[in-house]
Amino acid sequence: MKYQGQTRGAWGRAASPVALALALSLGGVAHAQDVATTQAEDAQAEDGGVIVVTGSRIARTDLTSPVPVAVVSTEEIQRTGAANIQDVLAELPAVGQNISRTSSNFSTTGNGQATVNLRNLGSSRTLVLVNGRRFVAGIPGTSIVDLNNIPTDLIKQVEVVTGGASALYGSEAIAGVVNFILDDEFQGLRVHGQANLTDKGDAARQLISAVAGTSFADDRGHIVVSGSYDRDEGLRSRNRSFSAVDNPNRSSFSAQGLFSTNGQFSAADGNTFTYDAFNNLKPYQSANIDGYNRNADRYLALPVERYLGSAMGKFEISPAATVYGEFQYAKSKSRSGLEPQAVANTDLLYADGSPFAGIPITNPFIPTAIRNEMIADGVTNLAFRRRSNDIFDRSNQNDRETWRAVAGIRGDLGSNLKYDVYYTHGETRDITQSGTVFGPEYANALNAVAGPNGPVCSINVDANPNNNDANCVPINIFGFNTVSAAAADYVTRGGTKTRYEARVKQDVVSGSLQGSLFELPGGPLSFAVGGEYRHESSTEDFDEATNLGLTLGNKLTDTRGSYNVKEGFVEVEAPLISNRPFFYALTLRGAARYADYSTVGGVWSWNAGAEWAPIRDLRFRGMYAEATRAPNISELYSAQNETFPAVIDPCDQGRGDGDDAPSTGLPTLPAACLANPAIAAAVANGGFVYSTAQIQNVNGFLSGNPNLREETAKTLTLGGVFQPSFVPGLSLTVDYYNIKVENAIGIIGQQTSLDECINGGGEAIFCNSIVRGSDGYLVSVNAPNLNTGAFEVSGIDTQVRYGRAIGENARIDFDLRWTHLLKQQQTSYVGGPVQDELGQLDCYGCGRLGTGFRDKVNASATARFDGVSLNWRVNYLSSVVDDLTSLNPIRTGAFWYHDAQIRFEPESSRKYAFYLGVDNMFDKKPPIFGDTNLVTFPGTQTSATTYDLYGRMLYAGVDFRF
Repeated sequence: MKYQGQTRGAWGRAASPVALALALSLGGVAHAQDVATTQAEDAQAEDGGVIVVTGSRIARTDLTSPVPVAVVSTEEIQRTGAANIQDVLAELPAVGQNISRTSSNFSTTGNGQATVNLRNLGSSRTLVLVNGRRFVAGIPGTSIVDLNNIPTDLIKQVEVVTGGASALYGSEAIAGVVNFILDDEFQGLRVHGQANLTDKGDAARQLISAVAGTSFADDRGHIVVSGSYDRDEGLRSRNRSFSAVDNPNRSSFSAQGLFSTNGQFSAADGNTFTYDAFNNLKPYQSANIDGYNRNADRYLALPVERYLGSAMGKFEISPAATVYGEFQYAKSKSRSGLEPQAVANTDLLYADGSPFAGIPITNPFIPTAIRNEMIADGVTNLAFRRRSNDIFDRSNQNDRETWRAVAGIRGDLGSNLKYDVYYTHGETRDITQSGTVFGPEYANALNAVAGPNGPVCSINVDANPNNNDANCVPINIFGFNTVSAAAADYVTRGGTKTRYEARVKQDVVSGSLQGSLFELPGGPLSFAVGGEYRHESSTEDFDEATNLGLTLGNKLTDTRGSYNVKEGFVEVEAPLISNRPFFYALTLRGAARYADYSTVGGVWSWNAGAEWAPIRDLRFRGMYAEATRAPNISELYSAQNETFPAVIDPCDQGRGDGDDAPSTGLPTLPAACLANPAIAAAVANGGFVYSTAQIQNVNGFLSGNPNLREETAKTLTLGGVFQPSFVPGLSLTVDYYNIKVENAIGIIGQQTSLDECINGGGEAIFCNSIVRGSDGYLVSVNAPNLNTGAFEVSGIDTQVRYGRAIGENARIDFDLRWTHLLKQQQTSYVGGPVQDELGQLDCYGCGRLGTGFRDKVNASATARFDGVSLNWRVNYLSSVVDDLTSLNPIRTGAFWYHDAQIRFEPESSRKYAFYLGVDNMFDKKPPIFGDTNLVTFPGTQTSATTYDLYGRMLYAGVDFRF
C-alpha cells in the first residue's frame, strides 16, 4: 500500500451541519450512559440501587462512568424497525464500516455475516460481550462475533464503550467493547411480527419472534425463553438504476464466447470473433456491445435467513448463592450471487501441469471462418474467453450454526463483598459450498478431434495410452448455450461442489470478587479482582481439489490452530473528596491485567484515570490506557493461500506492458536488478521484458506467521459532562479520544515489497518475500502477516439529550450524537509513508481503515401523546473523496438520510402496539463510481460499506404482550 497525506483542522467544518441539526431539535438512537435513562433507573432499583456499567467491573450507586459509554435501549431499537441489531449499531457515529450483507457478496466464505467495527480500527479490535461475557467467534480463526447470532427482541440494552478496555476485558478491546445486555427478567409473553418492502416492491423482509418469561418460588427464580425467525430476501444489482449495468464497460468474457486468432482480443484487427443473439458468427465490436453485464447476476444485498432460540434462568438459593444459566442457538443461511465463471485459455493446465496453449485447430467445433483465419495467420491454437453460464453456478451457499451455554453462580458474601464464577462453552460451524469447474478436464474437453462418429477427446486417441480418460466428453463453447449436458457433467466431475467447513470452539472459566475495603474522605475504596482461563480453537478445511489448485478458483489451504490464555486482573476506585467547595467529587481510578498466552507469552494492559466534579452539575473525566491484542489463530497459523497480485516487476524493462512493450529504447535498470546474473545477461542480450502471460502467472501466497507478537495501543480520553439542575432533562457530554496502535498485524502489499526491495534500501523484510526463477523472472511475491503497521485515530464525541413531560399524557425527547474526526491514518511498515484517510471514502480490498467522515451525526426527535408516538431520525454523513492522492478526486457531497416511525400503543393497557415506518424517506441514492475505481464494491458501483443501497424502505409491524 502507498500512503501520503496530512491531517486537517477540526471544528470549523463541522459547525454548519451540527448547528442545523440542533436547530431542528433532533437526536441519536443512542445517548450517553451519563444520562439516567428509564431502563437504567429501573435496573438500579431492582438491584438495591447498585449496578455495573460496561467500562468498569465495580458496582456503583450512580450512573457516572469513568469512560464514555453509549446506550441503545429497547425503545430505541424499536424506533428503528430493525430486525438485525447490526443495522441499529451501524448508525452510531463511533461505528465504522462493517462486514455485512451489502459488502460480502464476493467473499470466499462468510457471505452475509454481520460485524461491528468501532472507530474504524477493525472488527478484530472490537470486543463483543453478551451479558458481560465473551461470545464465541462467528468468523473462523478470529475473535469476531457474528451479530446475526444476537436475538434483537431479547435485548434489554446495548452498551458501547470506545477506547482501550483491555485492562478490564482482555484482548480485542483496543477500540472498545460492545456489550449486549439480554432481558433475563422478562415477565409474560410477547409476540412480535414485522414486514418490510421497498417502494419498488423488492428487498422484502419478514420477522416473527416470541419471548416468554415467568418467576417462580416467590420470585427467587426466573426463566426466560425466546425464539425468532427472520428472512431477508436480498436485493439484486439489476434492480437499481445505479447498479443495473457494469459501469463504464461490460466484461469481454461473454456467455457466447470471444475468440482471437492472434490472442489480442482487439476489435480493430479483424482477428477476433464472437456471436450475435441468434448464434451467428460475427466480428467482435466492443465489450459494451458484445460483452457480458456482470451486474445482472450480482447482489447489492445478500439474502439471509435466520433461526434463533434462547433460554436464560436463575435461582436464588440464598443471598450468598444464586445459580444461573444461559443457552443460545442460532442458525443462518445465506447465498451470494456471482456472474458465471470467466475462463480463458491462459487459465487452464493439463493434468501433468503443462499449460493449455489454446483450442487446437484440429477441434471440429471451430467454425470454418475462424479456422480459415487461423490458417491465414499461421497459428495452430485459438485463444478464447468465455463465461460458464451453461456449465455451472459458482455462487456460494452458506449454512452456519452457533450455540453457546453458560453456567455460573454468584452471590453476596457480606461485608460489601460479592463474587461471580462461571463457565461458558460455545461452538460455531460454517459450511460453504459452490459449483466449480476443473481445469484439467476443461483442457481435455477442448482438445477434441474428429472421430468416426463425431468429435472425440484427443487424449483417448493419441499415441500416449497413459493419459486416457474414458469419461472425457468434448465440449463446444462456440456460441450461446452450446455446451452439452454430458460435457458440463465431465468438466464439473458430475456437478461436484467445492466445500469449505469450519469449526470454532471457545471455553472460558472466569471468577471475580468485588467490594469495598475501607472508607476514604470521599467514600469507600472499591475494588474488583479476578482471574480467567480461556481456550480457543479453530479449523478451516477446504476440499481436496481446492487444496491442490485443480479448480479454476485460487488454490486455498487449510488452517488449524488453538491457543489458551490465563489472566488476572484488578480494578480500584478511590473517591478522595466529596461535597467540598469546588470538589463536589474527586475520584481516582485504575486497572491492570496480566495475561499469559500460550502463543506470545505474558503481556500487560493497564489504565489510570480521574474524575473531578467542581459542582454537582459539571463533571470532568480523563483516562489513559495501554492496551494489547494478541494475534488470533488465522493471523498465526493460516497456511499459504494463493493469489495473483498483478504486480509489475521494477526490473521489467517493458514496464508491465507485456506483449505490447516496445522492443527498442528500453530503460536502464536499477543496480539491484543488474546484481542478478540472469537479469544482467538478458539485458545484455536485448532486454529483460515480461510477456503478458508471464505477468499474469506471477502468483503470491498470503500466510500466517507463528512468530507474531502482540499489538499494543495507547488510548487517551478527556471530556466533561454537563447536567444543569436549572434545566431538568438536559445533558451535554463532550469527549476527546485518541487511539494509537503499534505493531499492528497485517501484510505489506506485494507491489510495495517489490518497489522497496529494488528501489528502496533492499531490507530483508521486503526482499525475503520475493521469489525469482533461475531466469530472473518473478515466480512469487508473498505476503505473510507481520507486526509492521501502525494506526492512529482521534476525534471529538459530542452528545446532547433533552426530554420533558408535557402535561399528563405527552412527552418530547430530543437526542443528538456527533463525532468529529480529527485524524485517521496508518502506515504499513516502520519508516514508511503515512496514509492519511481523513475525508476519504472506504474502498474495496485496498487496505483503508474505513470511511474517514470528518463529521458523522445521528439525531432523533420523539413526541408522545395519548398512546401515539412519532419519531423522526436523521443521519448526516459529511462529504468525502474517493482518493486523496488523486489529482482530480471525486467528491461525494454531504449525505442526509431521514427515517420516520409512527407507533400506536394505548396508554391504558400497553398490551399491543401497531407501527408504520419508513427508512430513507427521500430515497437518497448513493454516489456512483466506475468499476475500476478503488472505492467500488463489485456489483454496487459505490462504496457498499458506507451508503444505503436499498432506497426508500417501508415497514409495518405488530407487537402483542400478554
